Amino acid sequence: MIPKLKFIRGYLNPLLAVADIVNSKGVDFLFLDVNMSISGLDVARIVRNKVKFIIMVTGHPEHALEAFHADADKFLVKPISFEKFLVTVNQVLIRAVS
Repeated sequence: MIPKLKFIRGYLNPLLAVADIVNSKGVDFLFLDVNMSISGLDVARIVRNKVKFIIMVTGHPEHALEAFHADADKFLVKPISFEKFLVTVNQVLIRAVS
């Protein structure tokens, strides 16, 4: 558990996720898989202006360059340890305050 980091919602349907995010006041963190029925890369491009930090999560490291072209803040390759998850979240937050 991470103080001040609260899981709000998870989606299996990327279209529903996009609709909810676009109609929201904004999202702090969005963790996206690359391989979904709609590419997580496309989802990232669509919702970028509503999300502070996008972290791509995938088992396919060959998508890393594409993820950064989609303006992802970080790219994590599965499997991900809790320690790596925590380090990544903190790196993004530290960079945001700098």
